Amino acid sequence: MSIEANVLKWALTGHTGASSKCMAAHLTGNECDGSYPHDAGDFGRCAGLLDAAPELRPLLPKMAEVNRYWAALVPLWDSIEALSGDYRKQTDAISKAIRPIEDKDSGVVRLGKGATIRFGAIKP
Repeated sequence: MSIEANVLKWALTGHTGASSKCMAAHLTGNECDGSYPHDAGDFGRCAGLLDAAPELRPLLPKMAEVNRYWAALVPLWDSIEALSGDYRKQTDAISKAIRPIEDKDSGVVRLGKGATIRFGAIKP
């Protein structure tokens, strides 16, 4: 099956989210909105895309081109993925990577532990 067919099949499963759709778009040469995984659930949907379309896995480093968040997550991908099954540890690993960037991002407002809201587009 082609990459496009695998991505379409994945998209039709309904197990998608903003960050996994961003991944699918960018890795197939399309524009994305810069969404990135915030927690283990988001990450799991991204990993699901890579499982459904394994041809995309070698292209994962290209996600670092999208923005600072992806650039922080890509080098840690394998170690975060290894925590699969432990939602808390996986979410903590993601937070550790993205929180310093969010703290400097004027479009992100922290509402409490683990809760943020974004105003405006994600900057590269």
